[in-house]
Amino acid sequence: MEKIDTYSLISAFNRDEFRRRVIPQELASSWPCIQKIGRALCITIPYYAQRPEQNRIALYPLYCSVTFPLGNQNRLLDFTIYPHHKEWRDIDYSKPAGYFKHKALEDVKTRGEYQTLCRQLYGYYDQMIAAIPEKKPFAQEEEMIALFSKLMEPGHYGQYQRINKKFYSYFCQL
Repeated sequence: MEKIDTYSLISAFNRDEFRRRVIPQELASSWPCIQKIGRALCITIPYYAQRPEQNRIALYPLYCSVTFPLGNQNRLLDFTIYPHHKEWRDIDYSKPAGYFKHKALEDVKTRGEYQTLCRQLYGYYDQMIAAIPEKKPFAQEEEMIALFSKLMEPGHYGQYQRINKKFYSYFCQL
């Protein structure tokens, strides 16, 4: 497998025709999940709405996700809209799941600092993806868990676990 740049892959998909035509533009992409489907290593990208509200940003429940093999964003394996699934009907999509920025990010003072942390987490994704074919943990596993746990919106955590409990519970420990 060629070296994967997770951030660039998600950015490219967000400019893709499918994304522009099918996923509402007001939805933001969120922390992806990496999983094997059959023999293919795949990425699932969740999307959610966010809206400015007084001095904070309201983050609404995860609304949909797309799944495709890493390195082949044109081969869509799944597109799920969560409010249409009975397992998600207990979620109130009219109310925020949480607000940015949550308590764990109190020490992050600027947008630039936050973006640096996000890019660092995407770098850990890249290292993890590179380690998977070797079937061993990657060197920065503990650092990824700590950073993912810091960046994860607590109000979204249960929803992420509905998408892939094994991945999100392992790499994000709230």
